Amino acid sequence: MVRDRQQQNDSRRADAGHDDWDSDAEREEEAVDPLSHAEAVTLFGERALRPSRMTPGKVVLAQVVVTLLSALCWALFGKQAGPYGWSALFGGAVCFVPSGFFALRLWMARERASVGGLVMGEAIKVFATVALLVLVVVLYRDLRWVPMLVTFLLALKTYWVVAMAIR
Repeated sequence: MVRDRQQQNDSRRADAGHDDWDSDAEREEEAVDPLSHAEAVTLFGERALRPSRMTPGKVVLAQVVVTLLSALCWALFGKQAGPYGWSALFGGAVCFVPSGFFALRLWMARERASVGGLVMGEAIKVFATVALLVLVVVLYRDLRWVPMLVTFLLALKTYWVVAMAIR
């Protein structure tokens, strides 16, 4: 089905005798037919059409768990339990607090989701992360950079772990 459409488009381009620039302009004007359910299953398989089990809430929860475990490890095995543990906790919070607000925003706008809303939410998340990072650096005098940055990066990359675990 899809191959038939592609072959038809290829034969049209060959018959037209235009160069690539002209065919790109023609393709932009052509209407794109959406795939039917049967065509999508043929191309991607039935599993690809199921909703994802990885939700933003699960990712934020995993970020909180990773942050708490990392802070506990830094507090137990670091040179100074208090500053190392708190620095790690603040580093993880810099990651999971904006992610939590972004997940909440997605959940609240689930009926009227749009690409523009996602982009705006992601921009707010980035600015909030930078603002929290600056606040931690300015306000916490006993900051230890290594525990904070390591925990921040661990929490930031937690979604990969969640994706692999759910798979």
